Amino acid sequence: VVSTQSTGSGMHDFNFADLEQITEYKGGYSPDDPVIRTFWEVVQELELGLKKKFLCFLTGSDRIPIHGIHSIKIIIQKVKDNSRLPVAHTCFNLLDLPPYANKEMLKEKLLLAIKNTEGFGLV
Repeated sequence: VVSTQSTGSGMHDFNFADLEQITEYKGGYSPDDPVIRTFWEVVQELELGLKKKFLCFLTGSDRIPIHGIHSIKIIIQKVKDNSRLPVAHTCFNLLDLPPYANKEMLKEKLLLAIKNTEGFGLV
């Protein structure tokens, strides 16, 4: 569990294990699918800055909601073309995740996607 202090908003836990527990799956994925197991392994291994970027990529904001990370309802759905990057539909907290062949490919594609996101944050 990684925690960070945000001005005016108190303590926030970037406990992605909680997020994993409440995630829904579509398109043939399930919590026990090898691609999904690998996906969560990669996400858990990210440093705090990249976890925040992932949250921004997925939801449009790098901040944990006031009610905690467990209040973020996300859906991960399988898309067939594994040559594509993961795509996030931020309005629906929906992640299109191709069935990458191995952890290295999944990590490479996910990092490329999250490092090139802007989000909706205010400056």
